[in-house]
Amino acid sequence: MKRLLPFLLLLFAVSRTALALDALSQAESRALCARLEAALQPPQSGAYRMVRHSDLLEQDQKSSGTLEIPSAGVIRLSQTEPFAKESVLDAAQSRFPVPQRLLDEKLFRIECFDEGKNFLLVLTPLRRDLSRVVCSLELRTAGYADRLQKIRLNSPDGGFTLLEIR
Repeated sequence: MKRLLPFLLLLFAVSRTALALDALSQAESRALCARLEAALQPPQSGAYRMVRHSDLLEQDQKSSGTLEIPSAGVIRLSQTEPFAKESVLDAAQSRFPVPQRLLDEKLFRIECFDEGKNFLLVLTPLRRDLSRVVCSLELRTAGYADRLQKIRLNSPDGGFTLLEIR
């Protein structure tokens, strides 16, 4: 899968992991964010595998399928496993706060780390309405932000969602 930034609008939240990472300078962080944002513009489509963990459930919920991002703020999810289901999210009609630009320093504190071959971006909401839905987001890239590889989100209830993009 090439690029998936708008799909993040479907997901809830993520916390930072305690890894020994090298923090990037502010200039390097901005350059990485700009490159990732440019690489993730719609239209997009590809396969995904998602795991949702909640302390309230005995087992993790797992799903897979394809997703399509035909335009900014519109996401079509075609789940094939464990059962067929079609979902569409349109940011213009969402009851949740959906930022038009995810890598926005006015909405999120953005921290970037070099993991060797990949980069990790940690986004923590600055606005209360966003933090009720999203604690933080971890975006892992393949190479120098050529594509988004994994998204891990922790929700305020202590659960998390892990999205692997293939």
